[in-house]
Parts: sequence; structure tokens; C-alpha cells
Amino acid sequence: MVKRRYFLLGLTSLLAMTLPSVAIAQNQNSVELTLAGYAVAKPVFARLIPEFQKEWKAKTGQTVTFKESYGASNAQTRAILAGLEADVLAQNLQTNITPLVEKGLVKPDWDKRLPNKAIPAYTVMVQVVRPGNPKKISSWQDLTRDDVSIIAINPKTSGNARWGVLAGYGPIWKSDGEQKAKEYLNQFVKNTRTLVNSGREATDAFIKNRIGDVLITFESEIIFTNEVFPRDFPYIASSPNIQVDFPVTVIDSVVDKRGTRKVAEAFTQFLFAPKAQEIYAQLGYRPVNKDVAKKYAKQYQQVNKLYTIADFGGWSQVNQKLFADGALFDVAQQLATGR
Repeated sequence: MVKRRYFLLGLTSLLAMTLPSVAIAQNQNSVELTLAGYAVAKPVFARLIPEFQKEWKAKTGQTVTFKESYGASNAQTRAILAGLEADVLAQNLQTNITPLVEKGLVKPDWDKRLPNKAIPAYTVMVQVVRPGNPKKISSWQDLTRDDVSIIAINPKTSGNARWGVLAGYGPIWKSDGEQKAKEYLNQFVKNTRTLVNSGREATDAFIKNRIGDVLITFESEIIFTNEVFPRDFPYIASSPNIQVDFPVTVIDSVVDKRGTRKVAEAFTQFLFAPKAQEIYAQLGYRPVNKDVAKKYAKQYQQVNKLYTIADFGGWSQVNQKLFADGALFDVAQQLATGR
């Protein structure tokens, strides 16, 4: 009997060492998730995470803690490829998830596992101007005037930047043809006074350091900024505009390795719940929940014509045309510098 008891104890210990980590993680009283997000995502997740933690604790009794990493969107993808074990990735470009799929870190069906192609919220691109709008900026075309100095973000590092370039280039391309769109892009780049690496750096350069006449960024970013800073900065959401998507996914290779799939997937699902949608709206994003969107409709500027990335052939085509090495953005930079 004693021998049998010791045998069972030994077997239990052996199983504890050899069972998949998911079984162990689900029996723990606490679990830790690592969230990687685009640079300006921190304020919204600062509100979303505590609400999820409360709900998960009440539902399961398990305490969830988070490690958070925010930075330029392309850099976050590169960090995960280099070994950052993020359980959840919040992006501002679908194509920043594509390399993770190609390397087998994220399953190909990532955008079918959640509602709305895994996009819980969106925004539009805007031109933030100085109080009183002294340069009288009202359209994308105004950014090509010789007297306008632009704060923009580097599209080599930032999804925010790619959306910002496409927001002006794309509608002109659609309405007036490729040559006019190229002329717009060349002058836009020429007028760019500062090219920073992330949306947060761009906001700081424009508002804190008072550089430039106009800042190109997300509407959600300036709505939040105007809540934080004592002095409001007006902005123009020019029409036509573009719908900026914020997809989310779990990193399959990480959640399976760490045994965190259940809670990580629950967190991404929570982002579509009414409570989370309210938080997105309160932080300036446009929620995908129709009831919540209607409730907060007055805080957004009306855009009469809203393109999607699909209207321009998808990000693969846009990146090839505009942002690949030697593509139109590089050409515009060469013209601007005379090299």
C-alpha cells in the first residue's frame, strides 16, 4: 500500500513536469499576458485592461496581469519575429500581421476568429492645426502649399504614417489620376519638416515642442490629446478620407507555448463587447458596435466619402506602389533632398 502511494505520488510529479503548459496555466490562480501595441494605443488599453481583469476575475476567479509594450507598429512586428513573446498584438495595419503568419507564429485564419475581420474599432486621418487655424488649412490639397510645414511620421516604421500618406494620395489618385497623385505626394514630402518614427513622437513634436503648422495623425489620437491638454487643437477630417482599421490577434505560437490561449482569446473577444466598445468611443475611436457608435456620433467630424484599403487594391498593392524600397515615397524623398 505504501509502495503504491509513493508510486502514485511519483507519477503525479512526473505528469506535472510533462503535461502541456496549458493544463498547468489553467489551474493557476493567476496568469500573465504580454500585450504589444502600436505607439498611441496605450491610453485606450489603460482603460480596457482593468475592465477585462475585473470581468475575468468575477467569471473564473483567476487574476490576470499584463505586461505592455508600445511602439512604432512595424517595430512591434519585428520584435515578435525576433523573439518577443507577446500573447496579444494590437496593430494599425493588417499587413503587419502578415509576416507573423508567414513565419507560422499566427494562424492564417486570424481575421476570421473574431467579429468584423478582427477589427474592434477604426478611425480616420486628420490634419491637426494650430489654434485659430492660421494657415486656413481645409483639405489634403492645402498640404502642398509652399507656406505649409508638416509634421509627419515615417512610413518605414509606422502604420499611422502609411494611412496618413494614403489618405491624401488615394482620393487624388481616384479622382484626378496617378500623375496628379504623384505631384501631391512629391509636394507633401517636400513640405514635411519633421519625419518621426511613431504617432506619439509626432504628437509631442507638434504640441509639446510646437514644431510645424499641421500634424497628420489619427482622429482618435487628437480627440484623446484634446482631453488631456488644457488647450484644444482644432483638426480637419477632410473628405474624402480613409477608414483606418485596428486589427487584433493572439500570437498562436506564444499562447500555445505559455498555456495562455484561453485568457488571451477571451481578452480579444472582450474588445468587441459593449463595455469595451464604450471605452473605445470615450477615447476617440469609432466603435464597430452600431448602438455605441450612434451614442457618440456627435464627437466625430462627419466624413461624406470614406474609402477603405480595399478600394485601393489592398495593402499589398499599396505598399508595392508607395512604400517599398524605391517606390513612390522614396522617389519623393529623393526629389525633396535633391539626391
